[in-house]
Amino acid sequence: MDDQSRLPPKAHLKILALEDSEQAALTLASSTTRRISELRSALGLNPNSPNADAMRLEVERLELLQRKHQDQHRQRADLNNRVRRYLSTLPARAHLADARPARIKLKDGETFLAAIERIRTQIAHLASDRLNVEQSGLPVSEMKAQAKKWITESAIRGRPTIKASHDRFEVIFVDPAAYSMHLDVPSLLAWFDPQGMELKLNELIDAMPAPKLALTPSEKIERLRKIADDVLDQERLEEAIIVLAEETGQHVPRRPNCDPRALLGLVVDRAKADAA
Repeated sequence: MDDQSRLPPKAHLKILALEDSEQAALTLASSTTRRISELRSALGLNPNSPNADAMRLEVERLELLQRKHQDQHRQRADLNNRVRRYLSTLPARAHLADARPARIKLKDGETFLAAIERIRTQIAHLASDRLNVEQSGLPVSEMKAQAKKWITESAIRGRPTIKASHDRFEVIFVDPAAYSMHLDVPSLLAWFDPQGMELKLNELIDAMPAPKLALTPSEKIERLRKIADDVLDQERLEEAIIVLAEETGQHVPRRPNCDPRALLGLVVDRAKADAA
């Protein structure tokens, strides 16, 4: 989709504000660079003037500001590019809507900066939870079920072909149409004695060390979906507090990996695009 053509009103205003913020940082960086150049030029023309030392100190101060403004511009430009890339990947028929405002509730005596730090800590914990779930093992019952399924599928591959006629009887264990003519021993054993193979595999499974976290595939999908929803909720709250902080003159750098939906206050329904 076009980056901004179908954004709902509040999201459209938000992306304009982010672009204005990027341009403001660029303007500050450019004006600071220009002022440094002017001072250096003046020092070059008259290095022994009465104000030379003060001018050199001012150059040092401005160089620090220059790096700060350049860093801010780079961060904001990278963030806006990421948002635009995200919007460009959305299906043309995806339904876009403004999200409901996040409910902000600061703790007693908590500042905006402290609240943002608290939320970012929670996001980090959720990221750790997500990694644990992604690396989770399978329950013993699930491993045994998958072993049984593998044996059944292997037995089908290992079943021989019988060719019989009045003068010939032949049992063929190798598929002549297969890429390799090597005998598939595991499949042959699965066909010959599926119960015995299942018993042996189950013994190996029982001897395996238990994982710290065991989840079935469906449980893993659900847990990851829940974590993703929780992270997005926290990021929406984080962005809402950043906006409030900015309104009081406090600049808080946004995280470069923040979800664009949270930045723009956007709800994306891809299901409607898929159903169209």
